[in-house]
Amino acid sequence: MYKINAYMNEELNETTYETKLDNGLSVYICKKPGYKKKIGLFGTKYGSVINDFVDIQTKERIQVPDGIAHFLEHKLFEKEGANALDLFSKIGVSSNAYTTFDHTVYYFETCEKFQESIRLLVKLIKEPYFTDENVVKEQGIIGQEIMMGDDDPEYKVYFNSLKAMYQKNNVKIDIAGTVDSISHINKELLYTCYNTFYNLNNMFFVVVGDVDIESTIRLIEDSVNSYSNITIKEDVEVFHHEEPTEINEKEIVEKMDIYLPQIYLAYKLKVAKKEEIIKNALVADIVSQMYFSKMSGFFNEEYNKGVLVENPVLVYEGSSSFSYILLGAQTLKLEEYKKDILEYIERIKKEEVNEELFTTIKNSKIGSLVIEDDNLNSCYRRVIDSILTQTEVYEDVKILNDLTKEDVKIFLNYMTEKNRIVSVIDTKNK
Repeated sequence: MYKINAYMNEELNETTYETKLDNGLSVYICKKPGYKKKIGLFGTKYGSVINDFVDIQTKERIQVPDGIAHFLEHKLFEKEGANALDLFSKIGVSSNAYTTFDHTVYYFETCEKFQESIRLLVKLIKEPYFTDENVVKEQGIIGQEIMMGDDDPEYKVYFNSLKAMYQKNNVKIDIAGTVDSISHINKELLYTCYNTFYNLNNMFFVVVGDVDIESTIRLIEDSVNSYSNITIKEDVEVFHHEEPTEINEKEIVEKMDIYLPQIYLAYKLKVAKKEEIIKNALVADIVSQMYFSKMSGFFNEEYNKGVLVENPVLVYEGSSSFSYILLGAQTLKLEEYKKDILEYIERIKKEEVNEELFTTIKNSKIGSLVIEDDNLNSCYRRVIDSILTQTEVYEDVKILNDLTKEDVKIFLNYMTEKNRIVSVIDTKNK
């Protein structure tokens, strides 16, 4: 019998319930009294950076083609003679799926067909249907998707940043893989990856809404247990290439048929762990607002000189195998912006952090957490972040409250010339 743990946060006036079922599946329910909409998400801790692992059935270490996690996402939402989106639409429910570097999620949103939606979502994920014919068909579809990405300047400048930073880590490879890599995917490999990473011990189910806790857990458990492929309850063993601390390339420049050049400064960091990942993301948001938003002196100066029309945006991304800072912008004067931003970063690293501004932005962000919590999407993102970082739900609220201006100083000093790369998509008409 499973035990239900309750995590309550007074600032958000919210409670999330968590349990691990006897079949190995972790279930999280974020209770939202009074809300009509309900969201259900069935996910696995399997994303694009994982392609080297121990087959959970044969116990042998294997390597699979890049893009197979994303390929699986596509195939699980397609059944013989049917498509998951159409099946959900027939009952008036919105649904979709996505794959990231470290996880894959399938979800629905509904107001009235909650129980039916849970059963359908479980059915779609627990009944894989892979054939030689539908794999070949999907290779063509995803191949087109990959080529479309190659024509997208925002996509190119982002992945070129990753390619410049990383030498071995698979984060540098498109989540969808390459046209060549997906050509090596077959139904046998799909079943191997499915059996390994879609075993319930590696999966999670998240519900957000005004639902009864115990009956919802029973519904999920009964729905999953109605399928025979639930017997494996083991941790997955994966392998990551040992990534050198040095960057791969200092600069990557490509030209495309665009109006405004795009530039990313990126900083390759040491791999962060658990709470540190959450903290870095929170500090990055504060740093972005303090130094690079439209209220910053830097943006106003660059705007008045005709260098920028929109403010740069700084973000942090991290997982158990990678960690980096991205600072992206579109600019009218590429070389002038590059010179100015590098000088500006060095200057703010030496200056004292404005405590009044820091406190104002921090308090605003705390207030935003309360406001954003009315959005059910924010609730499930918090839960998934806690699952992936192996931290308690609401750890982000605690960390945010404890931040000081010294954390901003530490973060700024992560940005050094040694770990910096530049990725540019320039205009062709120069």
